Amino acid sequence: MDRLLRSATFSLLVGFSCVPCACSSQSANSRDGLGSAGASGSSVGCKASDGDLYVPGLEKTGASGRLAFSLVSGTPAPPALGDNRFVVQVIDADGSPLAGALSVALNMPEHGHPSPKQPDVRFDAETRAFTLEPLDLFMVGLWRIAFEFETTVDGAPLADSAVFEFCID
Repeated sequence: MDRLLRSATFSLLVGFSCVPCACSSQSANSRDGLGSAGASGSSVGCKASDGDLYVPGLEKTGASGRLAFSLVSGTPAPPALGDNRFVVQVIDADGSPLAGALSVALNMPEHGHPSPKQPDVRFDAETRAFTLEPLDLFMVGLWRIAFEFETTVDGAPLADSAVFEFCID
């Protein structure tokens, strides 16, 4: 029984000692743009080419092809570690920005976890744009920012979605 208890304790200690390695930050000494984790030196993080190249006005066609999602601006620009602010417009086929319900999900697909905070989403009727803040990109790596939008046009429901991905270092 004593041997079993020591074995279980050892297994727990080894398991918990590896937890910090699961989601590591980028090494300051990295030569290739990737960080390393633990004694194995396995790569974490991403290269800028893994995500979208940020430019003000970056636009993506929605998954259904009915709407476009424009990242009007970002602060800081490009997106960086910590709290960020995005201004987004959802645009119809005629090029007009739409009002409606915009939701966002922030997650790290390679790590399998979301951001711990959901940003506030506010619509400005004058600019016809949504402000999202804070977008908490709390660690280095590839961040997926998935938007879903719903509205009603001439009494008919209209919905679409788009995904932006940025490498945060």
